[in-house]
Amino acid sequence: MAKSLAERVLPKYIIDGVLRTIEPYLRLRAKGDRVCSAKMRTERRQFILLMVAELWELGYRIRKLESLSSKHVETLMAYWHEKGIVAGTLHTRLSMIKVLCSWLGKFNVVKGITAYLPAEEVRRHTVAKVSKAWDAKDIDPLTIIQLAKQIDERLAVMLAMQHYFGLRVKESIELRPANAVVDGGRMLEIHEGTKGGRVRRVPIKSDQQREIIAWARQVAESGNTKRLRWPDCTFTQAQGRFYHYVRNRLGISGKTAGVTPHGLRHGYAQRAYEEETGGLPSPIKGGAIGRIERETHRAASITVSRALGHGRIDVTTSYYGSYGHALRQDPVSMTYTFKPISMPSTDKQSKEKKKDGNGVCTFC
Repeated sequence: MAKSLAERVLPKYIIDGVLRTIEPYLRLRAKGDRVCSAKMRTERRQFILLMVAELWELGYRIRKLESLSSKHVETLMAYWHEKGIVAGTLHTRLSMIKVLCSWLGKFNVVKGITAYLPAEEVRRHTVAKVSKAWDAKDIDPLTIIQLAKQIDERLAVMLAMQHYFGLRVKESIELRPANAVVDGGRMLEIHEGTKGGRVRRVPIKSDQQREIIAWARQVAESGNTKRLRWPDCTFTQAQGRFYHYVRNRLGISGKTAGVTPHGLRHGYAQRAYEEETGGLPSPIKGGAIGRIERETHRAASITVSRALGHGRIDVTTSYYGSYGHALRQDPVSMTYTFKPISMPSTDKQSKEKKKDGNGVCTFC
């Protein structure tokens, strides 16, 4: 296995020192209210070691994390920007440095991202402009699933679960189908591999979905863990095998096909939205301005967001776009009735009042 940058650049005593420093804090979430996942702990270790290694390559050979200063953060942000790191990743990395500095008691080291880079270059775009679903590239998921079945049946089932239920790759690998069907067969409950450990339920509505679950149970039963992943693999090994098959055997990758396995999740979100709105297309597929009501769109987005395992409705825009302000509620029209106000006359005004021919005051 290829060595990481930290292993190639940093002396072992530096790596050991960094890990000793951060180990007491790795389980803490940024807000400190809960324990973070094993995945997050791994990502934190990898990122902090990468950060120190890149500083060494840039000539800042810090030997302990307590030496981290504002100039180091400024140098890293400029370096990452020059490398073409996208805005979302830059925000994430700066956030992780800020968390690290809070562990070290260095609260004034990290500034806002616009203190390092121009605002227009680090603005995150969360609304999809181009569909990432497979059908947007004229790739039929069902055809690919059949091809996958010829390579490896477990691979095919994982892709089918992603297509029919919007599962993430990790969720499909770790799923235990025999324990997942609840609520009288109306819901698929996802426990393993979820983001942040949040349990969620995905509606089971079609015969196709029920057939896929039965298939998944049959495949998973042949393993000792009852999971969909290969019995001879840890999760990390299974993840590596999955992506190897998908990229090298099926030819599905961003570079070769213009889509990734995550695009199956996008396709699920778009189809679920259309179903919830009675067949109306999602915004990224042209939308239905003039035919869809604001509350219908909102209710459908809430349902899709829950099925995808998100807690916010606005996350759905990254899957199927947004109507922007087109469905904004019309402003409330206000009608005012003005009543004349009688103003007391001054003595001078009283003397200057003019009367018409009938002796009626025209001023009052």
